Amino acid sequence: MSKIDLKGIITAMVTPFAEDESLDAGAAAFMADWLVERGVHGIFIAGTNGEFHLMDDDEKVCLTRAVVKAVDGRVPVIAGAGCCSTLHTIELGLRLMDAGADVLSVVTPYYLVPNQDDLYIHYERIAERVNAPVVMYNIPGQTGCKIEPETVDRLAGVDGIVGIKDSGGDFDTQLAYIESSKSHSGFAVLNGSDSLMLRAFEAGASASVAATSNIIPEVEVKLYNDFLAGRLDEAKIGREMMDPLRKTLKKCVAPAVMKQALNMMGVRAGITRTPVRMPAPDVVEEIDEMLKFYGIAHSV
Repeated sequence: MSKIDLKGIITAMVTPFAEDESLDAGAAAFMADWLVERGVHGIFIAGTNGEFHLMDDDEKVCLTRAVVKAVDGRVPVIAGAGCCSTLHTIELGLRLMDAGADVLSVVTPYYLVPNQDDLYIHYERIAERVNAPVVMYNIPGQTGCKIEPETVDRLAGVDGIVGIKDSGGDFDTQLAYIESSKSHSGFAVLNGSDSLMLRAFEAGASASVAATSNIIPEVEVKLYNDFLAGRLDEAKIGREMMDPLRKTLKKCVAPAVMKQALNMMGVRAGITRTPVRMPAPDVVEEIDEMLKFYGIAHSV
């Protein structure tokens, strides 16, 4: 298994859907290329902001093929394979790897709440069967299931498990994950809370999987480069620059605001899948003001 370098700004890419809610693979390919051209260090598809929970397996495979082809090896492509059952996750994971994914992201099972021993066996079996780099995904606010630091420490030593994406928002938990990464070579912590991006880099996270980088990739790539160069004052300015976007994103259920903004920027994102709806006119006006703040030209 070749080593994958998970670092920097990895975009949690939205999934473009056409007006009939069908997958728009062509738009996904364009979007992935657009993001890579703007300097992001990885593409994370079929995650929470990618509406994975509203997609079937065939669509996830099609999306992966389109994005992998567009990226063409320039940065890693991380594809969401997490399902409620271990067997389903393995089956989908094998298909996504066959479609060209570099890494599999495996969110904890949702709706049901397995205990920590259940989670250990779940991830161990997946890593053993898919024979691919696996990144665990902790987002208990959505799944109701947290991967405790002690469990992560155990799993960090399992062949094939190369990291964890933490979107829990509890920085103490992320710090505990980072401590595990220091004693397990090749195990990376990927911050998944945009508000914690700079703090996470300073603490030792190798990457930030950032939804906001769909809209302002250059701002966040510069933040990371400033951090690497020791320009912490400039990196803090970059972190503060994210706040107007973060505030606007809260106006609707994700990823409605991001899709509307991208459409207005000329990057075809299409619509959200129902029951999530696109922004109402008053919110569209706020998105317009937000884009003006960043000096982003409207293409439509």
